[in-house]
Amino acid sequence: MAKKYLTKIIANDQEGLQMISACVAGAKAKISNMKYLKSNKIFLISLLLIGCSKSDDDSNVVDNTPSINSIQVSVSSAEVTVGTTILFTVFDNTGKNRTSEAKFYVDGTEISGSSYTFNDVGTYEVYAKYQNLKSQTENVVVNPTPIEYKQYVLVEDYTGTWCGYCTRVSYAIEQLKKETNDAVVVAIHQGSYDPLAFGQVSTLMSTFGVTGFPTAFIDRKSRWTPPEPSNITEVTGKLTGKSYAALAIDSSLDGDMLTIKVKLKMGYNYSALKLGLYILEDGITQDGWRGRAYREEKQRNWTSYYQGDPIDNFVHHDVLRKSITGLLGDQIPSDKLGHDKVFEKEFQYVIPSEFKTENVKMVAFVTEASKKETINVRVSKIGESQDFEK
Repeated sequence: MAKKYLTKIIANDQEGLQMISACVAGAKAKISNMKYLKSNKIFLISLLLIGCSKSDDDSNVVDNTPSINSIQVSVSSAEVTVGTTILFTVFDNTGKNRTSEAKFYVDGTEISGSSYTFNDVGTYEVYAKYQNLKSQTENVVVNPTPIEYKQYVLVEDYTGTWCGYCTRVSYAIEQLKKETNDAVVVAIHQGSYDPLAFGQVSTLMSTFGVTGFPTAFIDRKSRWTPPEPSNITEVTGKLTGKSYAALAIDSSLDGDMLTIKVKLKMGYNYSALKLGLYILEDGITQDGWRGRAYREEKQRNWTSYYQGDPIDNFVHHDVLRKSITGLLGDQIPSDKLGHDKVFEKEFQYVIPSEFKTENVKMVAFVTEASKKETINVRVSKIGESQDFEK
């Protein structure tokens, strides 16, 4: 039905007239129905407003509302430990959140609400339904509660007898050992004229981005901030945490044949791990250079931490002599991994005649295969038998 209204609109100038045109843009108006009273400066306009009804105009309206033909479910976490509550969310293909309207299923059973607490170990299938639509299936892995073990910290000191500033880190390590027995130190020597140079040092330097000396790393993750003697807590602070992996080393010596058994106990369902083993030597001085002549057989010193340059009879400890495994460790077979499992591996090493067996020790470390940093580390002397430490 159409209704005619006489509307009085006042305009004082041309701009006002334009505003009137804008106001009536949605109405039907004829120029013949528009009168201007010059004396009062008033326009009289008869507007024909069309009521809501099915008309020819309505037949041309196109419905652009997108149709809903799919939904997608998401989970707040795909891998958790026992007792964790996971939240579920559903969106349709138009981007609208349908969580409050959807129904959720865990292993085929409908649950109440949009969250679920997983109290048993296993792998679960989660999907959602909305109206007549079903989402894709998401897997949720539920692991046992991790077992915590004592945390040791690895300090790797890139050094050299030729490096006068390297004694700064040597002094820091001395102070560190006074504060804790739980820091495992590996001194990695470099240099053509360093009698203690490690043959694969360049590979390690490239792997960890060592470009200058001295450089010390903590757990192969972060650099020990210089001046290291002033930042001992950067190392000791790592000992307050817990590890989900424990190491123990047993060894025996028969003549010059060293037999080493490394045991790893896992308190978490790691997907991939590497186990590494190094041979170190303590108590090396310039008198132990085995009679060869070297340009830098004495330790240079350009710091105030020690007296003299070079330092006579400087004692080198924790010197890396041999990597029994790959430098970054050897991959542990996947079927040997798992929560509360123990992996054991035996190694043999012939101790060179120039080594002092009483000064030889072993360092074992474990890392995640996809990462460089260590999860835990352990050091042992020949003849020791170690247990896992919680």
